[in-house]
Amino acid sequence: MKTLWQMTAERHKTVHPTEKPEKLLERILSIGCEEGFTVLDPFMGSGTTGAVAKRMGCNFIGIEIDQEFFNIAKERIARTMSLTEMELAHLF
Repeated sequence: MKTLWQMTAERHKTVHPTEKPEKLLERILSIGCEEGFTVLDPFMGSGTTGAVAKRMGCNFIGIEIDQEFFNIAKERIARTMSLTEMELAHLF
């Protein structure tokens, strides 16, 4: 296993100043999380972890002290489709 990950930079999807790239969270969650697991993010920010967890079929619990960022995260996660939902959408 490499100790350094290289990935292409992504533009921020929200106004949060320290938003993490979705590809980074996909890699992290895929290492230790399976479909149906629950992911906890105690510093949810703009909801990147929650969006990726939902897309991977995981449950998500997020905590955020800033109401503005909480609302951004809540909306972002609600708009995210799980892989199963995406597969069903392609059938129709």
